[in-house]
Amino acid sequence: MQPATATIDPPARPHWAWLLATVLASALLTWFASQPPPALPADAPADAFSATRAMADVRVIAARPHPTGSAENDVVRAYLAGRLQSLGFSVREQPFALTARQTARLAKRGSAPARTGVNLIAVRAGPPASGPAVALMAHYDSVTGSPGAADDAFGVAAALEIARAIPRDAQRRDLAIVLTDAEEIGLAGARAFFAAAPAGDPLAARIGTVVNLEARGGGGRAIMFQASPGNGALVDLFARVVRQPAANSLAVSIYERLPNSTDFTEALQRGVAGFNFAPIGDARLYHSPLATPDNVDPRSLQHLGSQALDLARALSGEAALPTASADVVFSDVLGLATVAYAPWVGWVLLALAAGLVVAIARRRRGEWTARGVALAAAHGLAGLVAAALALTGVNLLSRGPGAPDYYDRLAALPRLEWQALLVLLAVLAAMVAAARRDGLERWLALAGVTALLATAVQAALPGGSPFFTWPLLLASAVVAAASSRPRPDGPASWALFAAAAVVGIGFLAALGHFAMLSIGTGLPAVLVVLLAPAWLLLAPLLPRPHRGFWWLALALLLAAVAVALWVRLDPLAASVPVYSETR
Repeated sequence: MQPATATIDPPARPHWAWLLATVLASALLTWFASQPPPALPADAPADAFSATRAMADVRVIAARPHPTGSAENDVVRAYLAGRLQSLGFSVREQPFALTARQTARLAKRGSAPARTGVNLIAVRAGPPASGPAVALMAHYDSVTGSPGAADDAFGVAAALEIARAIPRDAQRRDLAIVLTDAEEIGLAGARAFFAAAPAGDPLAARIGTVVNLEARGGGGRAIMFQASPGNGALVDLFARVVRQPAANSLAVSIYERLPNSTDFTEALQRGVAGFNFAPIGDARLYHSPLATPDNVDPRSLQHLGSQALDLARALSGEAALPTASADVVFSDVLGLATVAYAPWVGWVLLALAAGLVVAIARRRRGEWTARGVALAAAHGLAGLVAAALALTGVNLLSRGPGAPDYYDRLAALPRLEWQALLVLLAVLAAMVAAARRDGLERWLALAGVTALLATAVQAALPGGSPFFTWPLLLASAVVAAASSRPRPDGPASWALFAAAAVVGIGFLAALGHFAMLSIGTGLPAVLVVLLAPAWLLLAPLLPRPHRGFWWLALALLLAAVAVALWVRLDPLAASVPVYSETR
């Protein structure tokens, strides 16, 4: 047995080109995984969702702003009633009274005050006595001053195209389409529809599952960001039938803790199970006067509609709808498939990863000391703290004095993402330059930090555990495989490390992109928790410490500051809603 030493000096080290190639490949994979699928043409097969066909409806619905109570909204409602009737639905209107507060909100935004809203309720009957109905739900009103091509013409047009793609003879139950009014002034239409009898609509009591179609932006992938409680069977169905998925249980867990709401909120309060979808990319178009049919991305509509069609086809054709069952942990893997399992499985995966780390430490015990690993862990934790402080500080610099306009910050999101990425890369370069413990000691320290994070998340927020446990398991597996080779630090091992890092970091970066789109304008520091597993995956490819990395860190940080100043000094974006107080 060789005595343990504090010197980590493997026979060969990867050249910096390995690290650069891995980072670039990870960026390419992240970009690929964040792109919505191509919009299918108008001559796509009849049973497929075609965004080109659906965009014809978007162009009519979003021809001009149509807030609740306006003449333009009446025109949109009449058009939608005709479209639904042409698809074989029986259609009726559900008028409802607006509250004084809702009427005042319309007036505050510059619209003519209205006293009533009107829902459109459409049903296409399935076989007699076929059980609970399946409903597609979206709202057809827009905010004042915005054509609403995404929010929510996307959802309405998707529902119409889905109904066209599912023929009546494929239905084993009633298919309903609920198009609500006055969503933008407080979910008034959904609240009226799902109200307790006798105030609500009779159809509400017959709905077994609802698929709500929303939009927070006019581009990017559409994510299933909310599922009803007791979602095990629902998510199992989603994983089985949705072919281009975008979903994870962390998004569901976080959304449940935020003060946000959609029409789906009212369905949940009525006890109706289901799913909530929305594209959130190109957030500058949210409630914007620029949200026209020509400015939205048809690919986002394609992704929204294709996922919802897969679900609606399965739900309307099932002999029995999914019933409430224990919640599951789930995530899509780079948009290719969805993995779902019971929360306790996360502990098994975490134990397996920890066992691999211990096995690696024992197999290569001559290459590390407890003191060296502890010092490296302290160094890593200091890096995470530095990253959080830097992200917060540069973000504050981009905001300027006073409270920034929320919609102006949404318009700046692409630059804010670059700003955050530059900060994270600067911290990584600085950590490489400042490293005092190298090789296996650094890797074991990062594995320990990631394991602690994974344990905390598994215990407190199991829905988020895949983003820590999966990278830890992947990194441990490839290092264990390399450690079994005669030359654990040779080129063949570097290729294995690079492949794992590309996949793992692509997976993490896709979540980071979603986090920035969701809450990154105010809290970019949340990205720090993803830095530990990403750093762990890169650790075997990091070159020796060199003062050149200090210069690289400084250059990256200055670039982040430059982006922050660009955002701060920019005039108010043209995309800001007309009713914004900063206009």
